[in-house]
Amino acid sequence: MVIRILIAGFLLFLSPLVRSQNIYNVIVAGRTIGSLKVFDDKGADNTETHRIESDFKIMFYKGKYSTQTNYVQGKLVSATCSHHVNGDLKEKTLTKSSTKSLYEVFFSGEDGEDKPKLELNSPINSTITGLYYKEPVNITEVYSERYGKMCSVKKISEGQYGVSLPDGKQGIYFYKNGLCQEVKTDLAGFKLRIVLAGSKRL
Repeated sequence: MVIRILIAGFLLFLSPLVRSQNIYNVIVAGRTIGSLKVFDDKGADNTETHRIESDFKIMFYKGKYSTQTNYVQGKLVSATCSHHVNGDLKEKTLTKSSTKSLYEVFFSGEDGEDKPKLELNSPINSTITGLYYKEPVNITEVYSERYGKMCSVKKISEGQYGVSLPDGKQGIYFYKNGLCQEVKTDLAGFKLRIVLAGSKRL
């Protein structure tokens, strides 16, 4: 009896730590080519971690994309973004707090070897990854963890926002009741739809 009570108490203690996960289908030309998972990990002491993992395959192109952003008291302290193609690291971007400037941005991988380090001097409160977590109400720009630059956000209509990327492309984000339902964007020359499939508890 005592053991049962202890187990019940332990499970009750663990329940707030259970992570939620939203699953999205990655769709090209009406065909599902992969999935995108959005993890929500809220820590103690005003810390928060946003994490996205995506796997997709189209023709001879097999990709894996992931980002992780870490916040303390609502301010970004670090971000990592990596993109693998056919098992090889295509690009990786690391953003981290710095003593000389607020942030330093480092690039690596095939496409990042020749890119110089960047320094950013403005605090970052919102990122592109964060767009999967909440609707960007009253937000005019977000930080791209991939490019290491800020991107403008414009409200197109109710629950619909356009994000202008540094490469000249635009991502369109659709929301319902504050939850991201769909994203329309481009990747490797393909027009993608990232559509919410449902959610489950881990």
